[in-house]
Amino acid sequence: PKDELGAMRHELQDLRQWMQLQMTSLADAGPLTPVGEQLQALGFSTARARQLGSQALNLRGALAAYLGKGLQVAADPVSAAGIYALVGPTGAGKTTTIAKLAARLVLRHGTAAVALITTDTYRIGGVEQLKIYGRILGVPVAVARDGEELQQHLRDFADRRYVLIDSIGLSPRDARMAEQMQWLQALGDSVTRLLVVGAGLAPSAYAELWSLYRRLPVAAAILTKLDESPSFGAALQWLVEGSVPLWFYTDGQRVPEDLHVPSLAKITALLEHDPVTRFDSAPAPLAAAAVGAITARTA
Repeated sequence: PKDELGAMRHELQDLRQWMQLQMTSLADAGPLTPVGEQLQALGFSTARARQLGSQALNLRGALAAYLGKGLQVAADPVSAAGIYALVGPTGAGKTTTIAKLAARLVLRHGTAAVALITTDTYRIGGVEQLKIYGRILGVPVAVARDGEELQQHLRDFADRRYVLIDSIGLSPRDARMAEQMQWLQALGDSVTRLLVVGAGLAPSAYAELWSLYRRLPVAAAILTKLDESPSFGAALQWLVEGSVPLWFYTDGQRVPEDLHVPSLAKITALLEHDPVTRFDSAPAPLAAAAVGAITARTA
């Protein structure tokens, strides 16, 4: 009888646990709260939208709780002298982004502090596009067709405070991708690699890109084309849950005004579509006159 009672007790415990699991599953699969629906519409996964929506009274509170704890930003990125390589898939806007970053540095430190290198010899017009920006900014542009040339150009620019490398944009499945990555990996810790990626990709695309580029390794990300991708929750979720720092975002073609240092307030305003606070009114502390001159010459 004792054995029978013990077996019955275990069966009841198992049944209770099973019922609790079923109730939890039903709760998880239940309808989203209004805040959860907003988050899902912004690109966050259903599971994350459900979790955050159940814990906050409004969208701003949900974003503050999630991004405030998890989104890593820098107050003044690319402030340290060094070599910075922009990497990322085709179509991400690396060349325009590197021009914006170069303009930002020229306005702060002068033309003698900056040099550009491109390895994008495959794309038609890729080299010429960067050379045009180089002439406008008054900085040299070198072309590296292989790893040895890249190393040589870096030696030639050893007196420059900042050297920016524009790499070729390729699909993760392109065989030439491995070659380009080997060039950058050979530079070791002497180069800081920044992943440039569009803000409107699907969650699976971010996962695939990160599985590839994190091996370089990558120090931080630059999100581009936020003006074309207002619902970029998937990008933010990737940054937060992948522990990828966000150093800049871009929201237009102007050089360099449309390159921004992120903050929680700015990102939240972007997601809320707040036209008053979502963008910087001026690229402070850059000189407004110089910005106007560069913009006029790139028009």
